[in-house]
Amino acid sequence: MNPTEQLRDIRSLESISWWPLAPGWWVLLAIIMLTGLIIALLIYRSRSKKQQGADWRKMARKEWLTLYPAHASPYQQITFLSILLRRVAIQSHGRKGCAGLSGQKWLDWLTRHDPHYFDWAEQGKLLIELPYMPPDVRIETSEVESLYQAIRAWIDGPT
Repeated sequence: MNPTEQLRDIRSLESISWWPLAPGWWVLLAIIMLTGLIIALLIYRSRSKKQQGADWRKMARKEWLTLYPAHASPYQQITFLSILLRRVAIQSHGRKGCAGLSGQKWLDWLTRHDPHYFDWAEQGKLLIELPYMPPDVRIETSEVESLYQAIRAWIDGPT
C-alpha cells in the first residue's frame, strides 16, 4: 500500500457567523440603547421645561384676568393679588431668592427686581399691612388698580 493514498485534502476552516452575537456585542448594544434613551429623556425634559416656562405666564395671566374685574371686596382682591404676586416672583426668580421674605424686606426685594420699576416700598405697603387691618377699613380703588397694573407688569416680564 502506498502511504500517499492515505493522505486527504486539507479543508479550509468554516467561516464564523455573526449570529449569535458574542456577549461583548450585546453589552455594547445595550450601552448604545441606554445612551440613546438618556439623550431622548434629556431632550424631552428640556423642551417640557421651556414649555412650562411659558405655561406659568399663561396661567398667571388667566388668574389675573379672573381677579381683575372681580366682584369681591378690595380686601379679598388684594389678598389674592398678594398670593399671585408671590407665585409669579417665585417662578421668575426662584424660590431661594424670595420665598422666605416678608414685610418690608419683601417690598424692598420687589422694588429691586421689578421689571417696570414700580415703587413697591411706598405703593405696595397695602400688601403687607392688609392682613393686620380691620375688615371694615375702606381701601381706595386707585390703590387696588395700581397694584393690579404692577402685578400685570410682573406677569408680562421685562419689556
